Amino acid sequence: MNDVAAALDLDAITTHRRERTAAALTLLHPGSVTPPDDEALPLAYALAYHRLEGAESAARRRDTTTLDWYRNTAGPTLARLAHSSRLGPRIVIAPNADEMIRGPHSDTPYYVLGPDMTGAAESLAVLADDAFGHIAATGLDALVAAHAAVICLTGRRRPDQTLRSFAITRLPATVFTDHTGDAAVLGRDLVHEAAHNWLNDALAALHITIPDDETYFSPWRGTQRPAYGFLHACFAFPLTMIYAARARPGATGAATVLADHERQQRPQLAAAQDDFTRAVKLIPDPALRERLNNVFQHARTL
Repeated sequence: MNDVAAALDLDAITTHRRERTAAALTLLHPGSVTPPDDEALPLAYALAYHRLEGAESAARRRDTTTLDWYRNTAGPTLARLAHSSRLGPRIVIAPNADEMIRGPHSDTPYYVLGPDMTGAAESLAVLADDAFGHIAATGLDALVAAHAAVICLTGRRRPDQTLRSFAITRLPATVFTDHTGDAAVLGRDLVHEAAHNWLNDALAALHITIPDDETYFSPWRGTQRPAYGFLHACFAFPLTMIYAARARPGATGAATVLADHERQQRPQLAAAQDDFTRAVKLIPDPALRERLNNVFQHARTL
């Protein structure tokens, strides 16, 4: 399994996503489940969890009108927000800062698709699709196609500013990220967050729980981190380095940014190597261990 694309091709994830989508939709609206086709599955999976999250919040507030919307109306309404892209149907949104939710489920404010939302401006949808083009050129398009179906652009930053991106387990196949207006840079951050979503799905599909009593030094944060967070970093950052190395030749405006990213990642991956070798042994599934190791070691060769 030397090829990175092969390492990311895990049938158990697709089975898991179909089962979880069906379970979520059955809970929302019993008897209404229509299995999505392969191209529609990533967005159907993402939307099922947005609806579930919104419905739970509405129920806690005793807001029966909104609860009914999430149960009965949200499906076709949200589906109409999707636009066709080179990676399949996507929803791209750009909520204002005051629309973001602060809650116990995420350290960072996040957003749940709801009855009042609208799609992002056409220019941002084009930016996302251009980013997909850069991603496709790197061979990581299947990763992003499956694990970044809803893209929430949280704000524009200058190239010299720190970009914030994140994903949360309660909203799989959804990515939250700042952007600079450069598609190649956005592509890098979509790969990073799609990687987190991939690993979350892989662990869930294989029924793996990583022990939380072991910590490892993270060179990316400069501190000890639990094994779960450390392994996530050891998967997502190598994939961004692979992306940067492959995308740089075709990224005229962002070539320097991507080259800088590669230079930054090399010493960090080297510093993480020994702890990664130990931490990955906490994953009991040999095939998943091999996949994570292949991605990490491939990035080390760049």
